[in-house]
Order: sequence, then C-alpha cells, then structure tokens
Amino acid sequence: MKRALCVIILISILSPALWAASFDEFRLRAAELKNDYAAQNSLVQEYLYRAQSVDEHRELQNYWQSFDREACLAHYKRLAKANPANAEYGYLAIRLLENNKEESYKLLEKHPRLYWGYRLVALAFTADMQDPAYAETLDYAKATGHLDRGITEFPEDDYLLLAQAYRYRAENDLQKALNYIAKLKDPNTIQSNYYFIYDLCVQSKNAQVYGSIMDKLLNSSIAAREIDSEQAKQSRLLFMLAFVKDSAGLIELERYASQNPALMKNGEALLYMADTNLEYDDSERAVEYLRQAVAMGALQYPEMKNYSKNTALKSSPAWESLLLQSKSAWEADAPRRAADLLQNRSTISAANWEMKDLNGFIHNFADLRGQVVILDFWAQWCGPCKLAMPPLSKWVQTEMPEGVKVYSVNVIENDYNKAKDYFRENEFAMEYLEGNSDIEAAYKVTAIPHIVVIDKQGNIAWEQVGFSYDLEEKLSI
Repeated sequence: MKRALCVIILISILSPALWAASFDEFRLRAAELKNDYAAQNSLVQEYLYRAQSVDEHRELQNYWQSFDREACLAHYKRLAKANPANAEYGYLAIRLLENNKEESYKLLEKHPRLYWGYRLVALAFTADMQDPAYAETLDYAKATGHLDRGITEFPEDDYLLLAQAYRYRAENDLQKALNYIAKLKDPNTIQSNYYFIYDLCVQSKNAQVYGSIMDKLLNSSIAAREIDSEQAKQSRLLFMLAFVKDSAGLIELERYASQNPALMKNGEALLYMADTNLEYDDSERAVEYLRQAVAMGALQYPEMKNYSKNTALKSSPAWESLLLQSKSAWEADAPRRAADLLQNRSTISAANWEMKDLNGFIHNFADLRGQVVILDFWAQWCGPCKLAMPPLSKWVQTEMPEGVKVYSVNVIENDYNKAKDYFRENEFAMEYLEGNSDIEAAYKVTAIPHIVVIDKQGNIAWEQVGFSYDLEEKLSI
C-alpha cells in the first residue's frame, strides 16, 4: 500500500496542473547562493517535486550535483527504482554517472524510442571519437547501431547529427559527414564543435556548407543583439577569408579578395592578407597590404615595430620607408594622445580587495592609499595576456616612477599552481596576486588582459581591455 501510494504521489507531483510555479524563481535564487550548503540544499528540497519536465529535472540535477553529487545521484537512483517503467526516470538516474555508456545501451533496449537514451549515446560517441583508435573497437559497432536507430527516430536532432558527422568522417565518407553537418541548427552545438566542423569543411573544400554554418552562428549573434547586421557581414567576410586560404591556398585567396572589394576596406582583412603573403615569402605584396592598413589607421607604429621582427621584411626597402614615415607621424601625434588619455580620466571609486601573493602573504588595497596602483588581470592560458606581461615587466623595471605598485592578478584560471610556476619561471617584475570571483565582479573583469590604473585618491583613472603595443606609453602618461 505504501509503495502504491508513493507511486501515485510521484505521478501526481509531476502533473503540470498541480505545479504552475516557474523555474525562473529557482534560477534567480540559485544564482544568489554561494558556498552555503544548508541554503543550497534547502532550495533543492523545496523545488525537488516541482520539476515538471525532464529539462527542469536536468537543471535541478546540474545545480544539486555541484555541491552534493552523492545525494543527487542517490535520489534519482531511488526514483528510478520506485518507477521501473518510467523511461525518463531511468535516464535521469544514469545521466550524471561518469561512465554511463553501458547503462544507456540497456536503457534503449527497454525503451527503444526514448530520445534521452539516444542523446546519451551520441554524447559518449562524440567524446570517444576524439581518440582515432576508437573506430577500431567493438563498442564502435554497438554505438553506431544505436545511432542509426536514433537518427531514424529523431532525424533533426543536433546531437545525433553531430555524432553521425564524426562517424562518417572517421570512415572517410566526407560527403555524408557534410550532409549531417549542413543540417545542424543549434548555435551552441556548432560553437562547441567549431574546429571539427571547420577542419571537415576545409578537408572537403566545401565553402557552401561552411558558409551556411557561419550564417547560423552570425544570425544567432544578431538575434541576441551581440552584433548588428553590418558587423555580421564583415565577420563573415573575414571567416571566409581564412577558410579560402586554408582550403585553397594563396592564389585562390587573392582571387577571393579581388572579388570582394569590401575586404580591402577592412583593416583586419588587410593585415590577414599581409600575414599570409609573408607566410609565402612575398614581402613586396605584404608591404602593399600593410601600406593600405596604415593609410586607413588600422596599423600604427607600435604594431609595426612588432612586424619588423619578421625576417621577410628586413630586406625590404619599401617596408623600411613605410616604418620611418609611420614613426614620424606617431611621434608627432604624441601630445594629442596624451591629452585624450588625460581628458578621459574617470573618477569611479575603486573597490577594496584582499589577495594573497606567491608566498601566501595578504595584500590589502586599504594599505595602499596614497599610491598609484596598477592591476593587471591575467590568466596563464590567455595568449594576449602573455603578450602584455613582458612589456609591463620591462616598464616596471625601467620606467616606473616612485609611488607606484603593479600587481598581476591571476583570474579566470584553470590551474593556479601552473600559473604560479609560469610567473616564477619568467621572473616578471610585477607582484603576483591570486584573484577570485569577488574581485572579478568588483572590477567587472569579463575579458582579459584587463589593466586598471588606480590613482592616489583611490579612483579608477584609466583601464584597458585587451593587449596593445602602446601599453608602455599609456602607463607613462
């Protein structure tokens, strides 16, 4: 009787008619809770029987397992055991298991039309295909059998389409793989598998499929108001520029550029064309593109000094002449740049912080009042950060005035120990501080490198996101 009552209750609580409460409130409340186990667990228990759909259960699972994985797994295991005929509960009981392949096969044997079972198989298959040897295993044959049944049942599902694309590329049937790629719709699926899709399109030299994929990504960005239609148009031209170069080479690239005159009005495109010609040791053609980039203001003297490191340019009189002209123009423009920088100083009060250095010593912003403080937010995995740190270190050693403190704040990091080793090995002159999510939020760090200059009054006087070759000049102003 108790078991029957339990089943009736479980069926009832999943009825949409009984629970009209939206999960929007759950999301808002969950976002506010940090490292408070009791409050997080209380929230889960409150919403545990409000979940009406598989997607809501998945969302609840994702949150719950982030702070109490064992309790989450145990709950859904009990739920599936109490309702053995319920395919969705069977799926929810195994989806978070570290290796759920065999369990997903068994689930599909019992429920051959269960979408979520095929999704598990597709996800595992896509991950396994990162190893080229997987295609020779017995499990490969078993998985592809399920994928064939899944794509028959759900022919428009992106997870299954993507898995089939991985499969047929491994089997060297590029056209079949492309056919599946062309059907993808979800921008997130495309984005997370972009390099696989790009390499497949390059390998097969199929600009049409690649162009359609880029259109889906860019249209999604337009819909989300991340870019406008003109920015999307320019981005598409740049993406296709790289595709033509990688799939067809320099001659076709030059032809494509000549057929799309808008590219010659795009600074990034001009620099890309210059770089590509330098790869092919054509310095004369490269200098012509660089000259156009200089004329439209897309390339200035600090960046040009970096180009001078290219051996293909060292013997070019045309380049040396262009470099001297740009240097004179840059030096003549120095007073205006300084005036603009000073005019745009802000008076936003800098947030307080406490962070540990390499030795575990606590540094407190409150102790630095009356000094100029420079914060360089960086991460070990960030390429532009690694470009910014050597010139910043050089500035600290050779040009930094008294009364200035410079800290390299490690944020958004995958491995803090690896970052510390990198910092020590390079012997940077800045002081290392280990950041956290609180300082990221306080200083609105959403992209790195992010450099913040705080004046003696404790105000954010100036900040820059991204790397620029004139960083030392800006700091000296």
